[in-house]
Amino acid sequence: MNQDIGIYIHIPFCVQKCFYCDFNSYSNKDDLIEEYIYAVCNEILENAEILSQYKISTIYIGGGTPSYIDSKYIKQILDTIYMFVDKNYLQEVTIEVNPNSITKEKITEYKESGINRISIGLQSTHDDILKKIGRAHTLNDFENALNVINNAKIDNISIDLIYPLPGLNISRFKETLDYISKLKDKNVKHVSIYNLEVHENTKLAFLLNEGYLTLPDEDEEYEMYKMLNSFLNEQGYKRYEISNYAINGYESKHNLRYWNQELYLGFGAGASSFFGGSRYKNETDIKKYIKCINNNIPAIIEKEELDLLGLMKEYVILSLRKINGLNIDTFKTKFKKDIYELFSEELNELFKDNLIYTDNKNIMLTDRGLEVANLVWEKFV
Repeated sequence: MNQDIGIYIHIPFCVQKCFYCDFNSYSNKDDLIEEYIYAVCNEILENAEILSQYKISTIYIGGGTPSYIDSKYIKQILDTIYMFVDKNYLQEVTIEVNPNSITKEKITEYKESGINRISIGLQSTHDDILKKIGRAHTLNDFENALNVINNAKIDNISIDLIYPLPGLNISRFKETLDYISKLKDKNVKHVSIYNLEVHENTKLAFLLNEGYLTLPDEDEEYEMYKMLNSFLNEQGYKRYEISNYAINGYESKHNLRYWNQELYLGFGAGASSFFGGSRYKNETDIKKYIKCINNNIPAIIEKEELDLLGLMKEYVILSLRKINGLNIDTFKTKFKKDIYELFSEELNELFKDNLIYTDNKNIMLTDRGLEVANLVWEKFV
């Protein structure tokens, strides 16, 4: 079998929980790190039969904060995966890092372990805003981290930013964009800009509800949205997905797997997988996850088997996240169905509302559709 597959590794450890964070991450659990890494490696080995049958093309190590733990553990995980990897076929190995947990030694070991792409959680260029959202780093930490990565000659760097944020206004957002424009010379080839989601039971939700913090209003937020799209485009960062911009050729190959509905296996606490027509997710609690793996019990806590209609609807939603949209012929080849016959009512409504358009090869979101994408997704849920 020559089909390829992506690998996601979840590292749930952090120095502290950011105020907005709703991910599966924990602080003050350092005593579990070694045992956890051992369990992740065992989970990979338990899937040896599958991994031996597929070509691994991308690996993504996310969190949490993967750079928080000792780099020897990252090497241990990658060495385990490499037992099943054709290095000539492997295209991209990404690790997420936080600016305050980067050292020369870690980056050197990452590079020696085959990591060729670094994603840095910058989030804001203003120290007071970083403090308000519970980030443990400063802009100076980011600059130091960027220098260390550049000195190691890793030239594929992505940064994450969030907006709107407490203390952010139009002029300060412009300062952030101006700052980003100077980063191309530092090998920042990719920018992910996420619209802030305030999740229940997070510290940020509490601080906003109690009036300790406030966010920019909707008009300001929309102005920021328009600014970032035109600005990044001018700087050569082409928007290729709703939240992602890249210099041509530096799009995230691993994340494109998700949006192309391609196969991937997730290892670690809370990691998700898409395989064999099913989506499933691992136990999120670190201790419970370790116990499952150590006792040869499946760590899966959620599983959704998608029927053909479910797969087709999901494919439409994922494809429309991409700026170049859904290819009509690819849909027909993949599912042996004509998309216009299958979803005529939904598509006609979206065309009529000017939320999608077509060049007769692809169906894409209009500018308005990109702004209110959730309204488009609702048609296919």
